[in-house]
Amino acid sequence: MPSGWFLLLRFWLRVDGVLMRLRDTRLHCLFEGHMKSVILRESCWRGATFQALSSKGYPSDCAAYSDPSIISERLPIIMQKAQKLSIEKPCKH
Repeated sequence: MPSGWFLLLRFWLRVDGVLMRLRDTRLHCLFEGHMKSVILRESCWRGATFQALSSKGYPSDCAAYSDPSIISERLPIIMQKAQKLSIEKPCKH
């Protein structure tokens, strides 16, 4: 029997020469026995202008930013939060 599931939702916006934004939401559900499940949700917003990235020494060429996984390491965090939801499973009669 599976012990849970994991889901990554990613929104990536790149306006060439202007800005980049990345919104990640991760959901992880843990099955704890037969009567309870726990869902963990982490949201992270990142973003910067091309000018701000260039001032930090990163390339100003738009072609250097084609992979959101690499970009996520360079963009500063704007907002990050984590939430926990406990779900009681209904009894079957």
